[in-house]
Amino acid sequence: MSTDARTSPAPPACAGNAATPATTLGSVRLAIGADIVWCPDLTAPVTGVVAADLMSDVLVDARPGYLLVTGLANVQVIRTATIADLAGVVFARGKTIPPDVLALAREARVPVFRCQRSLFETAGRLYAVVNGRAGNADGRPPA
Repeated sequence: MSTDARTSPAPPACAGNAATPATTLGSVRLAIGADIVWCPDLTAPVTGVVAADLMSDVLVDARPGYLLVTGLANVQVIRTATIADLAGVVFARGKTIPPDVLALAREARVPVFRCQRSLFETAGRLYAVVNGRAGNADGRPPA
């Protein structure tokens, strides 16, 4: 049985296309209180966010310039970010990033951040950033 996409659209799994012009890796890092693991340029633009642990979902939903939020810490994440031309990767839940993952990220020039927050909370905060409604790392509205 097939489903007509015109009558049963799938809900979007990512936020994008509404990113403010000033949305950068640096601004999203501040909004979620992430640690910089490796990032050559905090001024690089971020155009949206995709959050997933299944890299096949990332390949379907992400667009170039999006930031990936995931709890999966293996080389497939970096390979997926490279293929999809993502702005970078945020490892949620304080994941330990294995040395081979970090080495591949550096080689592929994929910025990497680590955040202690849950995947859900991190994605929600980043959604607010790319849509111009961000607070600070404590969740308070901007001054």
